[in-house]
Parts: sequence; structure tokens; C-alpha cells
Amino acid sequence: MDVTIVGGGIAGLALAHQLAPDHDVTVLESSPGPRGGGYMIDFFGPGFVAAERMGIIEELRTRGHVFEGVRYAAPDGRETGRIDVGPLAAALGGRYFSILRPEVEQGLLAVLPESVQLRYDARVLAARSTPEARAAAPDRAVVELEDGTTITSDLVVACDGVRSAVRGTVAPGHGEIVPMGYRVASYLYPDPELAAELGERMLMTDTVGRVGWAYAAGDSRVGVMFAERVDPALTERPTPDPERLQREFAGLHPAVDRALAHAPESFYDDLVAQAIAPRWSRGRIVLAGDAAHAPSLLAGLGTSLAIGGAEALARSLRAAGPHVEVGLAEYERRWRPTAEKTQRAGRSSASFFTPSSPGQLRLQQLLRRAFSLPGITRVLPRTFLAP
Repeated sequence: MDVTIVGGGIAGLALAHQLAPDHDVTVLESSPGPRGGGYMIDFFGPGFVAAERMGIIEELRTRGHVFEGVRYAAPDGRETGRIDVGPLAAALGGRYFSILRPEVEQGLLAVLPESVQLRYDARVLAARSTPEARAAAPDRAVVELEDGTTITSDLVVACDGVRSAVRGTVAPGHGEIVPMGYRVASYLYPDPELAAELGERMLMTDTVGRVGWAYAAGDSRVGVMFAERVDPALTERPTPDPERLQREFAGLHPAVDRALAHAPESFYDDLVAQAIAPRWSRGRIVLAGDAAHAPSLLAGLGTSLAIGGAEALARSLRAAGPHVEVGLAEYERRWRPTAEKTQRAGRSSASFFTPSSPGQLRLQQLLRRAFSLPGITRVLPRTFLAP
């Protein structure tokens, strides 16, 4: 069948990889090309297992890295604690590494079948599968593009992120994001000296209300991320402002101050949010990735869910054969519990990254020590490796 995927990010490319052997696949991506910049993510959990089944894990692993762990530090530069990654990685059976988010996209592009039509600068305004459209083209769905053209397909999959333009069509009234009361900014910049200083441990500031991360992204670049608490009623995407960033996050740590001096004019800057939809499909339109179940950046596992969910959708469609809507229903039945479990964990853990008071910071420090206790890392994989 003809499949149109809206969004050429991680979920869209992973799904295209899986559907291409059996279907004619077109991917529509609004950006002018593969996205640069980005931030470091930890890759493990259901997406890792799915990537193994898909035969792409080594392509991703070669682009990733296993850090020694995280070191926490006060504004005066004093180290306040450490967490080692080794025990967790071992407990996960080696199914763990860190990787820059754009490198995941590049890895998926490297293995994308040539039969996939990937169109950049293709902004989708809406998708519809109404009785009127179906009368003219039964069991089809229509995508409307900004340039005035339309594409009719047997199946439309919305992989267009947490701010999906299609979600409201599938689940009316659920197109908006669900903000969590945090804002995050991130960028990469060249700094071989600081990269060498940071070495094999990520740096996270031990601070209240505002938190900064810094890490070596290879031998020559440094990645930084900043998180702060904001009004949970805000939904509009913020405008990146390097001067505001420097003003708000100055003084967290000397290494962070150094990185702030190199803040570019354009960088990732968005609210931490989830996507909630009571249904994932309507007719021949289905949601996948963050468009269906964004767990939020601070929850982690977003990339893992994107790849795992794409593979689950492809498997369900393959098993259903010509009964496409049966396959869509089975995909949601099987995958929704995993996605919702991760979202619940994200809502409960967000404050761990940005403590709101000295007391909460102290609790965080105690939890860090507990993380290092013998036996803890044998329990955690049962949570991370959701079915």
C-alpha cells in the first residue's frame, strides 16, 4: 500500500525503515534537511531491543559512547557527588549507551532503504480521513501541504512530534501539548580544552530551580543543557535568546559559565511537555512517536519509545495484512501500556532534575547515594526494559 509518514525525525525514519520492504513509503519532513545540533540522550529500554530486532543497533552503537558516569558540582566548582554508569550498563546486559540525538537520525538515514521517498521542506498543515474524502477514495487518507498540494495514501502516519499538526484530527480536543512546568535549552559548540577537562563524566550542577549540564561530545565539542522551572500554564514555544540564557543561568558552575559565553543565536529551546491522546488512530490516520505519546525530555526514553513504537506499529501492520485498521488497533493495544508507563514515570521524576528548594535538593542528594548501594542496579532494569 501507499504510506505517507508525516515527520522525518527518529520515529518517522525508523518506521520508514520497517515498512519499506512491503510498501511504497513517502516521508514528509518540514525542515530543509537533517537536523544538526541537539543534545545527548541515553539509549536503552524497549527501543534498544527493537533496534536489535530491526538490525540497526550496531549502526547506532558505533555513533554512541558509554560515559563513566555523572559528577555533580556546586556553583563554586566543588564536587558534591558521583553516579557511575558501569553497574547500570552491566545490569542492562550492555544494552545501553549515550548518543547525540542528531546522530540517531544520521544513523537511521544511513540504513534507510533507497525505495523510501524522503522529501524535505515539505510542511504538512493537516491530514483528513472524513466520510467525504472516503466516498471519493475509499479507505484512503489525505495530507494537505503548505504549498497547496495534497497527497492521498492508503495510510498516513503522523510522526510530527509533540506539537503534532495531526493529533487533533485523530483525537479532537487533544492537539495541544501538556506542559510540565519546565523549560529546557541545549546546544553544541567547539571547545577542545573544556571537552578534555570534562572527560568521561558528564557534569550536572547541584543547584535549586535552575540546573546546567555539560559534557564532552567527542574530542573537540562540548554539549550543554539548561533546565528551569516555569509557569505550568505556558504552552507557546519560547524564542531562543542567548542573552536571556546567559543572564538566567550564570553562576551555576565555572564550566557552565564558560559554555554560556559561546551561546549561539539559534539553539534548541522549548517547554518540557507530554502528548496525551485518548486514541491513536482514526480511519487510515495513525499517531506514532512523540505525536502519540511524548514522555518529555526530562523523562528520558523518548528516543527509545520512538524506535520501539515504530517497530511495534510495523509488526502489527504486517500481522494484520490487508486489514489495516485491525493492525492499527492492535498496535495501540500492545504499545499504549508501555508508553503510558513511561509517561507516568516522567511526571514523577521531572522534579529530580530541577529541585525547587534546598530541602528537595538534599533529598535528591540522598537518593543519589542510594543509587550507589549494592543491588539497586539489579532492580532498575525491570523498570527500564518495559515490554
